[in-house]
Amino acid sequence: MLRIISCLDIKNNFVVKGINFKKLKTVGCPFNLCKKYKNNNIDEIILLDITANYTKKSLSYSNIKKISKIINIPISIGGGIKNIVKIKKMFKVGADRIILNSFCYENITILKKISNFFGSQSLIIAIDIKNYKNKIYTYKKSGYINTNFLCLDWIIIIKKMGCGEVLITSINHDGCKLGYDVNSLFLIKKKINISIIASGGIGSINDIFFLYKYCNINSFLIASLFHFNFLKPCYFKKINFI
Repeated sequence: MLRIISCLDIKNNFVVKGINFKKLKTVGCPFNLCKKYKNNNIDEIILLDITANYTKKSLSYSNIKKISKIINIPISIGGGIKNIVKIKKMFKVGADRIILNSFCYENITILKKISNFFGSQSLIIAIDIKNYKNKIYTYKKSGYINTNFLCLDWIIIIKKMGCGEVLITSINHDGCKLGYDVNSLFLIKKKINISIIASGGIGSINDIFFLYKYCNINSFLIASLFHFNFLKPCYFKKINFI
């Protein structure tokens, strides 16, 4: 079943969108966008505080609670989450799942703790990737630092720690609307049996069709096309991909 997810990158309480993780432009208010996507039959919403690594703050509990009351669809929260206490509070105010990225490289054991305590279904690991010298590396700190982990190696590690799903974002494709990084996604899916959310670069409905039909990927994150009204989430409900 096709799963369409909208991602709201948040900076200073506003939704922003860039290209290759840079040149950020303000899109609008997260509350208004959540209402918009709810009314257009989005399946899920991801909220990512993209400045949390530097401000040492994450999305406020009050804002998460407010958004959870506005919509009745699953919400995943990421950015600045580094301990079990904060995760408990996130779930209490309305988060359905938690997203971790940079902190995992510093404290891999937290994944096992979260998985054991809340269940693997409660956790998404975001992995930002870039092709460097014909190898796929993972990056942290909003795509600025090469972790020196090859993508496949990193996914094997986090899967053993209890991760049930990964959000794969191609930095080179992000915001370009030229298509997902099909080669990398195909390789990951072929080598490792794990649920994947494809992210970074969708330009048209055909980009989803290929990955859905030939790579067995059914979850897709879409930002620019929705934010700037090139497509509406409800459009996907009318299409038969089989």
